[in-house]
Amino acid sequence: MFPSLTSFSQTHQAPATIRETTTLVTVPSSSPNNPAAKPPESNPELSLGTYGTAVKQLQKQLKQNGYFTGPIDGIYDQTTELAVYNFQISMGLLADGVVGQETLKSLNNSSLLTAWTPVSTPLNSSSNLPPDIQGILDRGILVVAVLGTDNPPFFSENSQGKLTGLDIDLGQAIATELGVKVKFDRSAKVFNEVVDLVYQHKADIGISKLSISMARAKKVLFSSPYVSMRQGLLVNRLELAKKAQNKRPEEVIQNLDGKLGVIKGTQYALFFAKTRFPQAQVVEFETWDDVVEAVKKGEVLAAYRDELEVKKIVLAQPDSALDIQTVALTDTKDALAMVIPWDYDHFLAFVNTYLDLNNLNYTVEQLINKYPDIFKQES
Repeated sequence: MFPSLTSFSQTHQAPATIRETTTLVTVPSSSPNNPAAKPPESNPELSLGTYGTAVKQLQKQLKQNGYFTGPIDGIYDQTTELAVYNFQISMGLLADGVVGQETLKSLNNSSLLTAWTPVSTPLNSSSNLPPDIQGILDRGILVVAVLGTDNPPFFSENSQGKLTGLDIDLGQAIATELGVKVKFDRSAKVFNEVVDLVYQHKADIGISKLSISMARAKKVLFSSPYVSMRQGLLVNRLELAKKAQNKRPEEVIQNLDGKLGVIKGTQYALFFAKTRFPQAQVVEFETWDDVVEAVKKGEVLAAYRDELEVKKIVLAQPDSALDIQTVALTDTKDALAMVIPWDYDHFLAFVNTYLDLNNLNYTVEQLINKYPDIFKQES
């Protein structure tokens, strides 16, 4: 038995749900280890990335006085840094999250330790917020990384040169919630360069139709999904018939061993195609238009992308049904999420709270209804 395949070109409706056959994996929301971790030097200064006995003792002292809630593991991570930051504020010290001589002196002064009443960081004070949030507020600008090539309805320039789309709206909304301005960095030429800008702290967040993947999760944090959809294929009808012969079309697609077109630099090229169709010959193209044209000409058997882009072809070019068949892979998942620097834990929580409070997790049908002009038939 093969997973059900739904033809968009026949129904123009979202495919019916079937029993999933793939194993879904959970993408970790944070990385417990700091890849740049370094042992403490003989100088008793401790900071983000150090580890060892001195850090373990620091964590014990902070926990005893109500500042640290994490595990006593000897790793100076973001949680430890925030605890030090709050401790320094309480003691009137320079609040930089680094344990130097003055901070050590205060920690080791037992009379002071018993005299304090530990206080939590007041959220309404612009000077006492977690470092990741405070850094954005101090700058006054939220830097959002977005792919340089337009991809409506997510991001594109209108006739007046203004950026519009779902991802642009989300970036602006998060900046508004923070009370800062927004700057969109569109220097990335491929999707993974958006991820790299965030990983390198050249952007505070990436909102750019980015698929969740384990490879990307090694470098950045993912928000909760804000779009959930499936994967799809555009298949050349004639080439499929040649391949099928005495086989069912579903069997040919399930064990596809012909040429499969994908966009260069996407997760479909780097990961999904090799995993889903290991026998196929993956052919990379610069643009989606190039991939679709190759399918129509029979240069590749099928094009592989998310169901939204597949459905967009059907709705905008109904005559294309003469040359291509549109298929939804109903046992697959392609969730889109925002990417955030690996050490921005509180900002990640802030973004997820925004998504949750506004109940934002679009389906393909909801996007089509929200942006009807994008999917209307071409004249």
